Amino acid sequence: MRKNLWLDHELINGKGVTIPEIKTIYQSLLNDDERIKDEIVDSIECNDYVRLSHLLASRSKIQTAIKEVESLHEDVLKNYVSTKERVSHVLSNAAESLESKGEDVLLDIVKGLEKMSHSTHSLVTKSLDISSKAFSKGNQLNHKVGKFLVKKTSKGLFKLANAINKKS
Repeated sequence: MRKNLWLDHELINGKGVTIPEIKTIYQSLLNDDERIKDEIVDSIECNDYVRLSHLLASRSKIQTAIKEVESLHEDVLKNYVSTKERVSHVLSNAAESLESKGEDVLLDIVKGLEKMSHSTHSLVTKSLDISSKAFSKGNQLNHKVGKFLVKKTSKGLFKLANAINKKS
């Protein structure tokens, strides 16, 4: 019996209600308060003072209920964060972090690619320069060898012509 009285006492004071239920009730009261504010403006525009009177009474009750919930569960309403809100918060933070870090990583990659491109360009330029010098040297040697062969062949033909002239 005493336990039942204690449970009834907790329910009357709102202590036996779960945190998600308290948040749902609180949010519902806030939504009702906003809706009634809009209806009050509408009733004033329509000059419907009877309706306005009822709306003001309802708003007073709702605001009293909001204050009561806030005073009973102030710590719960401020400190309690649902699992969905926590997951949403973590995902938002991760997205922001990824965005900022992702841009930094992309900039690092672009800088790396630019350095690699510059290095590759430098290597290709050096390679072409070396190849050009090698071809130039090759052409010079080929020209000297050709000149040497023509000179030797010419001397050999000249000696042969002299030898044939002497025998005749």
